[in-house]
Amino acid sequence: MTTMTTEPEALAAAAPGGSTGNATDSADGRSISADGGAGSADGLAGWLDTTDTTDTARPATPEDRPQGSSRLRFWLGLAFLFGGLAVAAIGFWLSFGNLTTAAHTKFGFTPGASSIMFALGVDATIVVCLIGDLMFAAKGRAFWLLRPVAHAFTALTIYLNATAHDLLREAVPHAAMPVVFVVLVEAGRHYLVQEAHLEMGIGRDPIPWHRWLLHPFRTAQIFRTMKAWEMTYTQVRTQRRELAIYQVWLAHREEIEAGLEAGQVGVLDRLPVLLAPHGVPVEKALALPARMRRAEQQRTQKQEREALDLQAEAERHAQELEHQKELEATAAEAERLKAAGELAQLRARVTGQERVALAEADGATAAAELAAQTTLTAARRAATEEDRRRVQEETAVETERTAEAKRKAAEHTRATAEIERKTTEEAARIARAKADEARAKADEATAKADAEEAAREAAARSKATAEDLATAAAIELAAAEKLRTAAETRAAAAHAEALSGLDVVQIKTRVAARVLLADPQADGATLAAALGGASASRTSDYRKAALGLIAQGYPEHDPDLSTTPATGPVSIPGQTEITV
Repeated sequence: MTTMTTEPEALAAAAPGGSTGNATDSADGRSISADGGAGSADGLAGWLDTTDTTDTARPATPEDRPQGSSRLRFWLGLAFLFGGLAVAAIGFWLSFGNLTTAAHTKFGFTPGASSIMFALGVDATIVVCLIGDLMFAAKGRAFWLLRPVAHAFTALTIYLNATAHDLLREAVPHAAMPVVFVVLVEAGRHYLVQEAHLEMGIGRDPIPWHRWLLHPFRTAQIFRTMKAWEMTYTQVRTQRRELAIYQVWLAHREEIEAGLEAGQVGVLDRLPVLLAPHGVPVEKALALPARMRRAEQQRTQKQEREALDLQAEAERHAQELEHQKELEATAAEAERLKAAGELAQLRARVTGQERVALAEADGATAAAELAAQTTLTAARRAATEEDRRRVQEETAVETERTAEAKRKAAEHTRATAEIERKTTEEAARIARAKADEARAKADEATAKADAEEAAREAAARSKATAEDLATAAAIELAAAEKLRTAAETRAAAAHAEALSGLDVVQIKTRVAARVLLADPQADGATLAAALGGASASRTSDYRKAALGLIAQGYPEHDPDLSTTPATGPVSIPGQTEITV
């Protein structure tokens, strides 16, 4: 069994009937559990349930003050105030006269203002320091230096008054009035300090004076604890008493761990003897073990409840994380389905545009071939009058064919537009169907989302979506290129269609103009070859006509195409007239 040492005189109060009314305040943050770990204030506070409290057990409150007549207290206070002022006035008057005389005769001051200011300075210092100390005391924030200075100047006044006429043996009469004045001020200060403490709700709880006589050294230790930790005397006494009780309980636990034999006297059996110096009665000391066991059981139950609360909080947090993962997986699935629908719509639009471009290219090719054939036929048959007649007849036929080709091209364009409209409608229908399917799948995924599998699938889907987007971008680029080519083809077809309304002379003039634009120094042989083997004179005429056409702004501006075609014969010098 472990030997326990205590300091009963240093730990306990002087009287057995001392109260522990502030046990919860003193034990707050300082008590520990019997198992050696940190415990709450409930572990020790309440073990010692005392009911016999005294006035020193707790600080005084405003309700504890004597409830005498308020009018009587007022008049007593007023009489004390005026009496103190009268005593102060008499004392300072006597002191002022002596000090003024001594300042000139004994201390070397010049007579008049200097002597008077010296006397006023000494006496006024006492008054100012005492008033300042009273002001700070009334606020509960006393300044320690003011009182010693006031007392020192009081002693200086007594000495100066006694030595003013070399009458040291008569110092007592000179000291009477200043000493009485200081005592009255100290009484007023004591009253103000008490009132300030009551207003702050702390009261006064000093160490009893007889304890300094009975246990001076241990009382000094208590005083040191009170000042170091800003505790009252009752709080320190209660703290040390509960610490002694805890030491007994700790020794009991050590006995249990060591295996106390049955019938052997333990530390709990000696509890009344150990706690008797601390003012604990025998009956209450015997009841302490049961209370300590109950407090320990309550502390253990509280720890178990806190552990269960922490476990429940952890499970709730895990469920919230799981739910959050499911929501994220559902959102990712909905985003993927939305992207798939947009991709399908884009593919349908690109397919329709490709079909339109192919149809326009076919129409433009047919028109160009027809225009070239017409030009070649007209050029070969324009040499003679017979050829001209045949050319006119064939031109009429070809014009009819051209009209038919234009009609077919228009029908083909309308068919292409219809195909594009149907393609767009089909793409919209597919997009709506896929959007509905995406919403249905999103609703289904919300109920059956799996966290880990969803994460892996989301990564794979993200990769596939990126690849699809790259493919779609390439398709869009190719479609744009095809659209550009189709636009160029349509422009060429439009130009050929416009040329189809000109006669042979106008067409050959434009052929010669393009040759000269490409090579301004082209000779007659080159122009004749381009014109289908024309003679030198006709080649010269076509050169002149082509240069005039270029001067009018050809090919940016074609005067024959910007105005209504002529219906009469067109002639070139040296060229047979051809009626259009």
